[in-house]
Amino acid sequence: MSIAIGTLLLAWLARQSAEPGSDEPAADEGAPGAAKEAPPIEEGPPPFVFTEVAKASGIDLIVECGEPGKPRLIDQTGMGIAGFDYDRDGRTDVYFANGSTLAAWQGKEANLRRPRLYRNLGGGNFADVTEKAGLLSDRWGSGPAVGDIDNDGDLDLYVACVGPNLLYRNQGDGTFVEEAAGKPVAFPGVTPGAVFGDMDLDGDLDLYVSAYLEFDLAAPPRAYGRKVRELDVSLAPNDHRGAADRFFVNDGKGAFADATRRFGFLPTEGEHGFTALLLDMSGDDLPDLFVANDRTPNLYYRSKRPGLVEEVADECNIAVSPIGKSQACMGIAVADLNDDLLPDLMVTNFQGETNAAYVSQGDGTWEDRIKQFEKACSSRVFVGWGVAFADLDCDGAEECLVVNGHVNPQLETEVPQVYEYLQRPLLYTATRREDGTRAWREVARSCGSLAERHSARGLSVCDYDDDGDLDFAISDVDGPIRLFRNDTPARGHFLRVEVEGGPLAGGGTINRDGYGARVTLEAGGKRQTRWVLGAGSYLSHHDPRPHFGLGETERVDSLVVRWPGGREERIAGPLPVDRTLVVRAGVGLVAEIVNGERREIAPPPSR
Repeated sequence: MSIAIGTLLLAWLARQSAEPGSDEPAADEGAPGAAKEAPPIEEGPPPFVFTEVAKASGIDLIVECGEPGKPRLIDQTGMGIAGFDYDRDGRTDVYFANGSTLAAWQGKEANLRRPRLYRNLGGGNFADVTEKAGLLSDRWGSGPAVGDIDNDGDLDLYVACVGPNLLYRNQGDGTFVEEAAGKPVAFPGVTPGAVFGDMDLDGDLDLYVSAYLEFDLAAPPRAYGRKVRELDVSLAPNDHRGAADRFFVNDGKGAFADATRRFGFLPTEGEHGFTALLLDMSGDDLPDLFVANDRTPNLYYRSKRPGLVEEVADECNIAVSPIGKSQACMGIAVADLNDDLLPDLMVTNFQGETNAAYVSQGDGTWEDRIKQFEKACSSRVFVGWGVAFADLDCDGAEECLVVNGHVNPQLETEVPQVYEYLQRPLLYTATRREDGTRAWREVARSCGSLAERHSARGLSVCDYDDDGDLDFAISDVDGPIRLFRNDTPARGHFLRVEVEGGPLAGGGTINRDGYGARVTLEAGGKRQTRWVLGAGSYLSHHDPRPHFGLGETERVDSLVVRWPGGREERIAGPLPVDRTLVVRAGVGLVAEIVNGERREIAPPPSR
């Protein structure tokens, strides 16, 4: 009995002595068997079929972040992806940020790593147009953000960097011009991510940039400054001082001014910021902003009125874990998990923690209900980054995809191996119970090459081959880009919705991209909700056009677009499926796109 008590006491002491903010979980958190999982028990055909086609499609980029041994935090965070139609030809192109080294940032060596913009040629083929488009930068790129900053119909590109950031204005002829140099939006720090959205509801896109840590180039943090189980690894986030995020307001023409303090954002907050999300979270038709922070409390800025926010994450239960501990939050995905027309958030976290599934309670608060996912497979042994909700088989129920990877490559050399540096993704699929709740299964290991181990970061979900189902691209640390074509046999029909903002009758304007809009569809006796977002996943940008799987339903009964500010476009059915419907603010349904061909639709006569 005394031996058992002693063992329990040692385990308790180990938990108490685990360094807060360290990347080493408490001693009893999943160490036995953490590096190896039991083989999958799925029988029969795979639930989803994905084919990795990056190189075959013309995408041959290898992304690199910092030094191979990852001696410092800046070497570990990786890069994001942006899927967007830069040339307005109806096909989704893709931009990949790429990294650098500390020596290059200090000017001691040249950075030979380059980002890439690949133009979608159709038929699943891409061409590298980076240099032609004017995007061939030698900066240490991190998170791209996409939006039409001047409402001219062309999508512009902001790249958050380690070092001065970049703002590329789209010229409308397939080229971009960099305009951040010497302006406040260059914001030269360690800034992983950014998001566009209309915070003051004046019809143009403002910009929020997340900052990660203070970094002195003349006296950088020491390399391999910490030991974990006799392994030399980098310092942890809480070994560094965090840095303050910044908010920039748009003058309506695409020029930005720092308005952090004026809008109520915290000008001196010192969190370690990663992914930011801008949409109406509380249901009052005002834009809010959520920031996933690493080892520091998350931020939730709720609008009091257009142009003024207050930080309320703690009182809304989304700042820290249910036991009051800051988590290592990286990526964010949005879904309506309880069908209340309010956004719920999946937030990815570090090994030794679980991911968080914040479900809205309808009263301005959220509750972490990750246990419904944990019953399918624990996320505790993974380090989660990019994440997305998407209906991958068009059956009317969204899946949840999470890509994973540790930050310390030394783990792969440890004998015996306790944790994995290279990690597989998680893919949760759901069936609806009679009471409307979801029963989740985790099936990634039954999906062929998707289950391979990598150190993944960015994830972007788009229909890259225009066949009606959703594909996805993954950016790994120090590895080739992976592009997964979705070859899953479709279990039904689909509908995609493209929104166009613009002036409203009676006054007011919706931003051209419609960022922040909520799209609700009713078909076959079921309601589905999506949001039009300017960022998501981990430092990435999905195709913003909401995609709905419909199962066997062949007609849509109704479609409602609720614009930022509360105006609505209601389109009565029956509406056809297997196409993209284009909805314009103040007008309604104006076009449909079938098999790449756009057909204009005359709006109904005004009443």
